[in-house]
Amino acid sequence: MSTTAAIESVVPDTNLFIDAIADIRDTFFTLDRDHRGALEALPAALALATEHDWKLLDYMVEVFTLFPLDAALSRLTSRFKTADDLERLRMLELVPDTDPGLHSHEAADLAGILEARARRNNSTVADEFAKLHAQLQTAEMPRQSIRLWRNPSSRLVVPATRRIDASRLTPTQLRTRVLARRKRRPAEIEPSQVSDYVRENLFVDTEVDDQGRLRRRLAELAVRGIVIGNRAPRGWTPRRPGELPPRPADLASAIWDHEYCLYVADQHDHAHAVAGAAATSQEDSVAWAAQRTGLHGRADRRDTFLFQGNGLDDFRTAMAPTLGWRCVSCFVERSHTDRHPIHSRDNAFRSDDGLCDYCRSDNHPGLPALAAGFTFADLATAYCRFFAEHYPDAARGLLAEVRRRAPEWLTATIDGFLLEHPELPGAPEPAAAEQESATASARPRRRRERALPPGLRQARCEGCTEYKPIHDDGFCTVCRVWLELEVPAPREHRVPA
Repeated sequence: MSTTAAIESVVPDTNLFIDAIADIRDTFFTLDRDHRGALEALPAALALATEHDWKLLDYMVEVFTLFPLDAALSRLTSRFKTADDLERLRMLELVPDTDPGLHSHEAADLAGILEARARRNNSTVADEFAKLHAQLQTAEMPRQSIRLWRNPSSRLVVPATRRIDASRLTPTQLRTRVLARRKRRPAEIEPSQVSDYVRENLFVDTEVDDQGRLRRRLAELAVRGIVIGNRAPRGWTPRRPGELPPRPADLASAIWDHEYCLYVADQHDHAHAVAGAAATSQEDSVAWAAQRTGLHGRADRRDTFLFQGNGLDDFRTAMAPTLGWRCVSCFVERSHTDRHPIHSRDNAFRSDDGLCDYCRSDNHPGLPALAAGFTFADLATAYCRFFAEHYPDAARGLLAEVRRRAPEWLTATIDGFLLEHPELPGAPEPAAAEQESATASARPRRRRERALPPGLRQARCEGCTEYKPIHDDGFCTVCRVWLELEVPAPREHRVPA
């Protein structure tokens, strides 16, 4: 026997383990729900796992325990992109479709606290966890007779007599208690610092002077020929779809002044309502707030938020992303059971029909049954072919909606199908694409090298840390002006180049 054959006879095959897991899944999701049979077959399947299979299982348990479902799936997606074909086959079969419930927010918070304490005390997490469960010495009281609590003393439960009440209700006793109560609860006098702040600085924007000083400085620089534009920072990318770049400084300042002025006006109306005074009009309240805050001359008059409200779109935030393929008949999101590639209908296995429960009960047409041994790519191609045959005008839009939330292998399948069917509406014209490619090949784009004036070089500025032309001292022209290392000549004294 050769060495390779000996190794293959000792080391189990990964495909055997994956096939065993697939059989357990089919047993678990049959019509009679044979959970006991699936659990009994699991030890035999785990015995077929290779060393790499166990590493993947341990990694999945660790990830789903340390992180919530979204973060765990993100890490598994990153590993899927860099894995080989065999590793991807393992992940497609072993990664669960739902939350396994291994992660606990309380346990994660406790683990973070214990790790911080271990680093601070130069100990281990196990020692810090043991300190939380150290047993305290039992505090025992001396043994007492049962008569003390079964028959309590009469001085504790018997009501006071008339003689005791008469001694408590004498004028001297009442006066003493009133004076003692007055000493314990003196009248609070508001400090002068609080009164002065409320009278002079409450609802007053203290940055108005700083903003005015900055505008005057920018105006002086503009007169001297230095224009500092308000643009988005270099390398800015949207963190989420639809995010806009930062607003200019003057527009952001105008929006802030308007919102703050209306907030102070609402506070003024609320104070009048609490005091029981006559209600004032909105124009009077806004005028009082503008005089109080010192924010005048703003033209922004958009609707403000409700009192004690916010600008969060609750409806859009509550919408969860759609999972899996939609129903091919009514286009609603299907249940988790319907998203499995293999279904059990009348004690017989068949491929996914693409329908939800209601459309299936109404006998709506769905995907045709695929032959035994089909793959995920075959099922995805069946979905694409069904959309192209029954909804040709909307097929490209439906596939684009699926593609936005699809994994890498499904994206490749959808792109291949669209390339094979250019007749679907919305496809780019091939002639225009060929002409564009020919023009691009005939005239290749070349980046022009910017010619710098003498004494300047392209590098990072020591002041603003941006890549731009800098001088020999390491500063750009704008920073040299700000540091008063260079004073530009007036316009009338400039020599034309």
